[in-house]
Amino acid sequence: MKIKHLIGMAGIFTLTGLAAVTSISNAQEGAWKAAAAGLEMPHGWHLVEVPGVLQAATDSGKPGAIYILNRGEHALLKFKANGRFDREMGHGLFKSPHGLRQDADGNIWTTDVGNHLVLKFSPEGEVLRVYGRKDYASEGWFDRDYNYMFFNKPNDVAFDASGNLYVADGGNFRVVKFGPDGNVIKTFGEKGAGAGQFNFPHAVVVKGNTLYVADRENKRIQLFDLDGTYKEAWTDVGYPYGLVALPEGGFLMTDARAEKLVILDDSGKVLDRTGAPGKELGQYVSLHGVAPRPGGGVLVSDVFNWRVTALERVPER
Repeated sequence: MKIKHLIGMAGIFTLTGLAAVTSISNAQEGAWKAAAAGLEMPHGWHLVEVPGVLQAATDSGKPGAIYILNRGEHALLKFKANGRFDREMGHGLFKSPHGLRQDADGNIWTTDVGNHLVLKFSPEGEVLRVYGRKDYASEGWFDRDYNYMFFNKPNDVAFDASGNLYVADGGNFRVVKFGPDGNVIKTFGEKGAGAGQFNFPHAVVVKGNTLYVADRENKRIQLFDLDGTYKEAWTDVGYPYGLVALPEGGFLMTDARAEKLVILDDSGKVLDRTGAPGKELGQYVSLHGVAPRPGGGVLVSDVFNWRVTALERVPER
């Protein structure tokens, strides 16, 4: 994996007009630039505690719409690729929004650890499907003339090529697998530190025939097949919060304890990292969401600095 090709341009999303380059604090860390430019927010609107960010791609592979999930009054926001405000989605439906993903059909999925819901939106903001029961945390489910599963702090979702949905059900220490029809297929996992056990599953990613689970409080990423059979674990990666797979190979991970963006190869080896605690650009207070940008660049969301930052790897001379 060639990092300089994966992260080739600075993005448009931070909240000031400054730029900074992070310092190199050890041999594994290279130089990165944190670029900043204003969001075209509607008058009087603000981002508040930003856990999620993603950027879509157009059919031709160019940068498309940008979606931001935050804990303000206007929680789920869609912007055009140039940063102009497009629309709000799901007004009033969120309590403590957490995870943000896009499926292969362009639909937007959110998780909410406050009201225990997983929601599926069309790109235009129509609610297409609801998983969980609003303001009701439980590990139970109904199977009468319908099939319905409850959650406790659902953190993230992932999708496989067959259209199955995987939910990181954090407070229940498990992963729940649903079919394309929305019905439950199975659950796996329990609280613990052993193989296949979890201590707060925080992010999930499907790549090929493998499910990657960010087992946050156990400080590892566990690998499973798509039926939930344990394969292996990656340790020595830090505390995994956000996790995305890169199409060119490897992964991006955020570690909100060390406040670093971490680059991993396909075997789980740490290739690079950048970031530090603080208030300046390139510094973070609960670094959380991460999104590669089509064509190059990375967007990261910073919960307690109330912002989204665009990062660019500085080429080696």
